Amino acid sequence: MKNAARSKRGLKPLALVTGGASPLGSAISRALAQAGYDLVLHYGSSKARTLELADELRGSGTKVFLLQADLRKPASLARALARGPRDLSRTSLLVNNASFFGPTPAFNEKAWDAILHINLLSPYALSEALRPQLQNNQGSVVNITDIYGAHPLLKDHPAYCASKGGLITLTRFMASQWGPGVRVNGVSPGVISFPAHYGAAKKKKLAEKSALKRGGSPQDIARAVLYLAEQPFVTGQILNVDGGRFL
Repeated sequence: MKNAARSKRGLKPLALVTGGASPLGSAISRALAQAGYDLVLHYGSSKARTLELADELRGSGTKVFLLQADLRKPASLARALARGPRDLSRTSLLVNNASFFGPTPAFNEKAWDAILHINLLSPYALSEALRPQLQNNQGSVVNITDIYGAHPLLKDHPAYCASKGGLITLTRFMASQWGPGVRVNGVSPGVISFPAHYGAAKKKKLAEKSALKRGGSPQDIARAVLYLAEQPFVTGQILNVDGGRFL
């Protein structure tokens, strides 16, 4: 695949991936490294797993930096970036992948705060903080949303659905306001991964609701992220990677 914008100095473009070593984040990070990006891997508390992924990617010639930040505190992101590597100046891609999934069957302010801060406020805060670098490098933002943001049918998960619905709207708002210097798009996964407590029967039932009658993989999402990162005339779009779930 043709690489995205290389700097005038011939350096690789730099991509920052939040939750970079999560199951979905690691697939995205590996795909970006293979496509020729250097990486900043964000983590919250998963330092050991992030270090393991960083070592793997460095072994294939990718320059990797680590960035620790608590996404429950969006205001702390600017401080984390200020302590980050000087290479952040060549950031051309931000992938807001980190997410919190949990039920909120009854209103609980603390639980709602955590979900909204991680899934909605922090992506915007981080995007805003990196906007000058992205604009200077004619870069883009890819937000990982969810099909249940547009179709809030997930029982007992109002906060999660609301946060992802807000992220979809925010993606379009940012695209309309930040062009032409920065493109902003989103990827909405369908059945890709499951909470640990889901049984085999429930997983099978959910997967068979799509037109393709099966689930997808983290690599499907990674390929969608790469597509949006590499297309200079695509912005404000939400790409559903869901096997035709709502056809």
